[in-house]
Amino acid sequence: MALESYRTAEGESLSAHDRDAVLRRLADLALLPSSLVSPQERSILDTMLASLATRLDPQMRTRLAERLAQHVEAPRELALALALDDIEIAWVLLAEGSPLKDGDLVHVAREGTARHREMLAHRKELPSAVSDILIETGDTALACRLLENNTAQLSYRGIETLARRSASEPELQAPVLARPELTVRLAQLMFWWVPAALRLEILNRFTVERRHIHSAMEDMLDGVAAGDPALETALSLVRNPQPVDKQRLARIFSNQGPDRAELLTDGLSAATRVRPETMFRILNDNSGEPLAIFAKAVSMNRKEFGDLIVSAVDLRQGGLPTKKDLERIGELFDSISTDRADLALRIWDAAFASEAALGGVSTAEG
Repeated sequence: MALESYRTAEGESLSAHDRDAVLRRLADLALLPSSLVSPQERSILDTMLASLATRLDPQMRTRLAERLAQHVEAPRELALALALDDIEIAWVLLAEGSPLKDGDLVHVAREGTARHREMLAHRKELPSAVSDILIETGDTALACRLLENNTAQLSYRGIETLARRSASEPELQAPVLARPELTVRLAQLMFWWVPAALRLEILNRFTVERRHIHSAMEDMLDGVAAGDPALETALSLVRNPQPVDKQRLARIFSNQGPDRAELLTDGLSAATRVRPETMFRILNDNSGEPLAIFAKAVSMNRKEFGDLIVSAVDLRQGGLPTKKDLERIGELFDSISTDRADLALRIWDAAFASEAALGGVSTAEG
């Protein structure tokens, strides 16, 4: 029964002051230590207050939200009601409120306003289930706030969604790359649409020397994947780099005629055991870093790397590299080890194979 339906002894309606006094007393009771109020009584008070909270004036609701935020055992229904109140009232519960459990935060993320979700993005130790909803419902600005919250937890689905969104939302690229949840595969997939500076960051952070793996596996890999393309693709990530046959490479570069583009792509693909689709991407990337990685991975020398650049530019029939471009990719070729370059190459190849198997999800071209 609503409070205003109660009558005083004189038969008059309760005044606003008296009503607020009653609600304050109820709130005080609900916030008493558990040693003084039984769980059943607390539940009754919680349900009653949650249904009546909107009858309090904004200033009182704000003070009540501030009190609730400090109590782990505070009434949850009331806390949830105030958490969905106007953001000026709800913010303290959303930012740091102790009573709200993971399920409550999920509810607020789904049912609250954009401002509620924005405040949740700043919350410490935000559960991944809530992060997933913010990613699903939020725009680029909200995703950036979430990514910059170092204590927020991201699920694999969440970080993959943001990694893929970064192809069309470049503001996400640097924050996504800074997240500890980002996997090697996703980082190397992002390589194909981020600018040169971030490409170098990916190569520095997400490639490693595989000495220990090679040492442990070198006597077990010969012939293991024969006739099994999927297994061969997977094991390519742990095999020792294989240098390209130099005479075969020279013949590939010497091909002329109207079909030289196809011969170059197919020839290099077959000679280095890289999928034709991957080889096509490498040759057609205007920025040039993939050419440097490919050349180093298959043990080309500087002259052969230069021939590869000339062939790729001729294949594209445009997009001539500047002197600065050539210096940048030349430095990359000189600085990265063969093993790390081979790892990047094989991850690209495996990732593109996986993309094709999942329905040809497109990735942005460089």
